[in-house]
Amino acid sequence: MMRKNLAAVGTALVMLLGVLAPKDSAAREIVRPEEIRSKRQVVYDDATYAKLATLWKDYYDAFPSEYAYANWMYAARYAGDGNYSQLLAAGLEKYPANPTLLYLKACERLGAHDDTAGREYLERAVAIEPGFVDPWFPLVTHYMDSRDAERLDLALRRLLESGIIADEVMDYNYNLLISLEENAILITNGDNDTYPGWILTRLLHVRPDVSIVNRSLLNTSWYPMRMIEQGLPRFIDEKELDNLRSAILERMKNKKMQPSPGGPFGDTLILRIIASAERAGRPVFVSRTVHATDRLKEVVANGRDLGLATLVTVPRIPYGEQLQTVYGRWIGAFRTGGLDGWRLRHAPETDAGRMLVSNYAGAAVANLMPLKEHAPSLRSGLFHWYVEHVEKLLTDERRGETARAWCGSCCSEIEEVEAWCREQGISCRNPSIHR
Repeated sequence: MMRKNLAAVGTALVMLLGVLAPKDSAAREIVRPEEIRSKRQVVYDDATYAKLATLWKDYYDAFPSEYAYANWMYAARYAGDGNYSQLLAAGLEKYPANPTLLYLKACERLGAHDDTAGREYLERAVAIEPGFVDPWFPLVTHYMDSRDAERLDLALRRLLESGIIADEVMDYNYNLLISLEENAILITNGDNDTYPGWILTRLLHVRPDVSIVNRSLLNTSWYPMRMIEQGLPRFIDEKELDNLRSAILERMKNKKMQPSPGGPFGDTLILRIIASAERAGRPVFVSRTVHATDRLKEVVANGRDLGLATLVTVPRIPYGEQLQTVYGRWIGAFRTGGLDGWRLRHAPETDAGRMLVSNYAGAAVANLMPLKEHAPSLRSGLFHWYVEHVEKLLTDERRGETARAWCGSCCSEIEEVEAWCREQGISCRNPSIHR
């Protein structure tokens, strides 16, 4: 009897193993994808995020967990998944205390005025997981919106002390700020050229005279008026702003237009800021990181390119004097600790800091011809700075473009540049030809 029972148990185990084995084998073929991080740190294209979202969904199906679900949602958000909102809501219902899902939920209405629910999601996320830093970025703008200066500074300090902003990104923003004229207004583009600037000007008192204006935030209903409250020359009043926003939205609806990369209102308001600053005698600079849309192209093209930023108001300082000041500071006072660090030297090309610092390459060669006339001695120092700190961080394509610019402008006039071009096989007479 006992032997029969053992045989039956054995048969059942074999059957059980027979049922489990194929599933277990299939599950083992699913490898955990890379963790999704903010675009402030790593940047992929949409297709890669779509692929990562699929991989995380498959992983979640095989190994359900809130960690896998949160990564799936993070990737789906960047991929522009059409079902993202629904999936996120379902995930938050299932995992209501997951900090990443709370953060992503708050980001659905990013920049909305007086968004109490969004702010509560973010504050809950950092209360549950104090080491999770991403929510502190949008909390900065929430506190800015509510005029809570104490919490705003606390949020910026949290970002600074967390180390989430890489040294090269802090350095880039420092170098950008010290390039500007006194009392300047600086138009910026995204997180990596805005939050570090706020930290530097507000907390660390580096160029506190500079007003930083973020183009994306100009598309919100509250930020333009906050900027005026904080000292920007009055470029619009509240009623005008409401009317302007309504008119633009109506026009877009009637003509079935899509918003430009600068958002529906950002570029229109930038043009107003430039006009009002002109009247007030304040210089306006557009950061090199700002994508020049159709509305801004002419303004930037007619401005004075000064390396990391373009002056778009009427110059008050003679060109030669300004070039000497800007590039003199570049060679003598720019911070390079982050550029020379191990992390950046070994970071992949998708690293956001590495992408940001590639702007130095274009900025370094932008004024080689004017420098020849106004400050020829600075070109040699600038060349050495570029080779020492930036060249190795560039993609092959960017490195080649920049090399051709150096060889085409200074090859026959600066001995070390000529030797450098020769080493790379680039013709001085025709830099597009490799020897």
